[in-house]
Amino acid sequence: MAKESQQPRPIQEGLRLMNQCPVCKGAYQADKKNILEERGEAHLVHITCPFCHNAIMAVIVANPLGLSSVGMLTDLTASDVSRLYHQGPISEDELFACHLLLKERNLSMILSDIK
Repeated sequence: MAKESQQPRPIQEGLRLMNQCPVCKGAYQADKKNILEERGEAHLVHITCPFCHNAIMAVIVANPLGLSSVGMLTDLTASDVSRLYHQGPISEDELFACHLLLKERNLSMILSDIK
């Protein structure tokens, strides 16, 4: 039983493999890798580069075949990701209001270019 507790968890191995910023190639600091959410063997992770300050958000999943991950650059902080993750989906009314706002702003920019 003691040998099992000494083996690293799959997420720890996944985090160890994420050791370099994709933008500046700087080394990530191990203590700055934030696991924001865990669901079974899937983990939502946020990491900010200590050198260029770009951040990535990634989902790391452990399965019987190994580890897989998908990530993206983001301008969100770890607290932004956590806050937005726990909000519900946007409603149709909110989406339509956003559409109208963008349409209105686009028209005003076009009209100001004409004048």
